[in-house]
Amino acid sequence: MAWTRAILYSVLSSYFWHPSSAEYVWPDEQIDELERLLFEQDSPFDPPGGNIASFVSGCTGFAGGPGGSGGRSFGAEWLRNAYHDMSTADVTAGTGGLDASIVFEMDRPENVGQAFSESLSFLGAAYTTRSSMSDMFAMGAVMAVGQCSNGNIIIPFRAGRVDATGPGPSGVPQPQEDLATHTATFAKQGFNVSEMITLVACGHTIGGVHGVDFPEIVPNPPNTGTDNTVTFDATTNDFDNSVAKQFVANVSQNPLAFGQNETTRSDFRIFNADGGKVISQMAESENYFLSTCNALLERMINTVPRSVKLTDILHPYTVKPRNLFITPNADGTVFATGFIRIINTTVDATKSQVLIHPTSRSGKLLPVTTGIRNNRLTASCSYPNCGPDFIYYQFNTTISAKDGISSFTVEIVDDASGKTIVYENGGSGFPFSDAIQPVFSLSNQSVITVDKVDYTQLNITALVLNAEDFSDVSLIVPQPLNTTAPLSPWIQDKVKMKPLNKIPGTEYTLYSGTWQGKVPTNTHPFDIVATGQKSTVSSLFNTWDNVPQIFN
Repeated sequence: MAWTRAILYSVLSSYFWHPSSAEYVWPDEQIDELERLLFEQDSPFDPPGGNIASFVSGCTGFAGGPGGSGGRSFGAEWLRNAYHDMSTADVTAGTGGLDASIVFEMDRPENVGQAFSESLSFLGAAYTTRSSMSDMFAMGAVMAVGQCSNGNIIIPFRAGRVDATGPGPSGVPQPQEDLATHTATFAKQGFNVSEMITLVACGHTIGGVHGVDFPEIVPNPPNTGTDNTVTFDATTNDFDNSVAKQFVANVSQNPLAFGQNETTRSDFRIFNADGGKVISQMAESENYFLSTCNALLERMINTVPRSVKLTDILHPYTVKPRNLFITPNADGTVFATGFIRIINTTVDATKSQVLIHPTSRSGKLLPVTTGIRNNRLTASCSYPNCGPDFIYYQFNTTISAKDGISSFTVEIVDDASGKTIVYENGGSGFPFSDAIQPVFSLSNQSVITVDKVDYTQLNITALVLNAEDFSDVSLIVPQPLNTTAPLSPWIQDKVKMKPLNKIPGTEYTLYSGTWQGKVPTNTHPFDIVATGQKSTVSSLFNTWDNVPQIFN
């Protein structure tokens, strides 16, 4: 057994997370939020439920959730959702693919079942201007397979998918269709016969067929309110090759292979499309099953319109700032604070120092401050091999308002060896500008009721440097253009902020603004932007979680 596991690790190790020599320059709007969602899953800075991967914990779903009842599996649902969304692809024409068009296609007979509405409900909670719905659907598949395989398959993730604005053409294979139709459908999506067999086996190693959705395949007791579910194999919550082994051994419970309705035995026809060669190979070798599934599922989630350019494979930042705040003091100084997230293999907390080197607005080096390790603040992935563990160092420094702050570098000193590594963020330091910043201690959020309708109200106070240089200071909360559509382009809901007072002894002015809308609290991050004839300054993607709540 140990030898088999060693072979398996050797085969799949190239797919697991490994440190990368390439470093991103922070911030990067295209990847920052997706990097956080993908790697920083169990984080002390995110609210309960902020860890999306927890929804597919153990493959079925979080404790007490619907994923663990009625035979439903969130892992299977998220994988099914990604494939059905991708199925609009026409690789020859360069159209369709994984573009979230499934949200407009849920009423089609080919998309029956709760998988798609439930996937939208959970993954849609992370949908922002920096995380498209289609990227979230792809990430959902990555997390589902990672959880269900216990980390034996880590599908590499690329960002940059673009959401569709309407439905795509029909094209999801249906159980009653013949082999020629299935072969043509998969070919249109870019998969040959061998790949079709592989992809179906990979998709059907978890989950099953629900009688409530497909009574012609799985009889469902009438008038009982139950959902009779028959799984594809005997290890339905494990992403393994049991579905292939049981099929080849002719002991399969798969209702799409040996179900009572011969017309809907689509898996039987597909698995035998090449005389049983591929499915037999998948049955004989767990290594082959896992490695081919990894490669094919990666291709599946990367099937996008030709006009879409995906990023390189995402890897975690070695050093990444979190929660950078500035607060003005009454004595002509400002208090700057923040956290530095560091991959735990980069620094030994018992032997190392983390030093923060801030720089003033003029480029002058300010006094060095030491990051303080908090043993209770850690983050990690929710399943093996998906990424590193992280530790956090907090820093605090008080600086002259005249000097201000513009950036900082991070120095890690190994006290035992004397070795020093300086992280300069591409050479210019990590930006931490005091040109414009929300002051969270002077801000709040609440729910108010007007004419029996609940509204979310966001009251923001911001610090603006040299306010006379700007003709407009605005609070911006992105909102969907069409609030009744399942997916809509974002618009910038803009509120002009008003000056309150200038802080004595400084060049800072406080501004306030109130946004109100019929949306839940803790919604899309907000921006603060000041514009003038000579320049524009901004504080972008500020999370609602840092704004104190007022409960009525």
